[in-house]
Amino acid sequence: MRLIYSDRLDAYFHLAAELALVQGATDTILLLWRSSPSVVCGKHQNACAEANIQFCRENNINVARRISGGGTVFHDLGNVNFTFIKNLEEGMDKAVNYKQFLEPVRTALRGLGVETTYSKRDDLLLNGLKISGNAQHIYQKGLRVLHHGTLLYDSDLKSLNAAIHSAGNYEGKSVPSNRSEVTNIREWHDLGDTVSFLGHLQREFSKIYGIDFQGHEAFSMAELEEIEELRNSKFSQDSWILGYSPKYIHRREINWNGQKVQLFQRIQDGIIQEMSIDGNLMDNCKGVRLELAVMRTIFSGVSDEQLLQLF
Repeated sequence: MRLIYSDRLDAYFHLAAELALVQGATDTILLLWRSSPSVVCGKHQNACAEANIQFCRENNINVARRISGGGTVFHDLGNVNFTFIKNLEEGMDKAVNYKQFLEPVRTALRGLGVETTYSKRDDLLLNGLKISGNAQHIYQKGLRVLHHGTLLYDSDLKSLNAAIHSAGNYEGKSVPSNRSEVTNIREWHDLGDTVSFLGHLQREFSKIYGIDFQGHEAFSMAELEEIEELRNSKFSQDSWILGYSPKYIHRREINWNGQKVQLFQRIQDGIIQEMSIDGNLMDNCKGVRLELAVMRTIFSGVSDEQLLQLF
């Protein structure tokens, strides 16, 4: 068993670490981490439909995609993420089992005086309100499972609400999130700031497993090299974050050069197949990737605020 605490605050690094460890390691791992403000979508979701791209870009909130399914979650420095990775000794037929991972989390929280319950979808609730969303990924080739979740301790819930509600209308086969009313643990149990809470949580997990947490030295040099490569080539790239979204149609009213106009887009693999503004076909956009840098070159002189409405 490896207990790892990573003090990096980069969601892309940790999402890459999860993939590297579920595919490359063979031992059981519990990783605790935080990240700077980020919206993290499920693998099969439409990132533009789940995240308010304009709000996120204007407020320095990263948009990311993970390898597991499920709904969109919000990270900031008031949120603690936990990642369990283990071999599937019990076989594939019993691979999806949220409670085997959530029970140690509930035990650790109970040691801090925080008593939780389960929702029908196996979210963790505090006084009937959601504090933890969870998802799993099965690595079938290696017979390993990844389970990860959030713990809202002292998050900015106003930013959370704004960041995960898009303004557009999106049609497609992506998996939509099930929104739930959330709360912060600190509203009910003040255990100090988030760093203090994280320290308390580490001590409780150490009691459960009988070993101490390690920092960066818990990653081997080979693991760190692979994590950085995956971070830079995959998880931080728009081709993964936006381009992996299932094909979709996007409609909305936008403010374009001082006028309210109707936007229509047909997007596949992050590439614009068709785009019109107030019925005028934008032929110069056909076949190009929907990325802010690309849109800047096509619509020179148009502000980023307006261009971000295209997402």
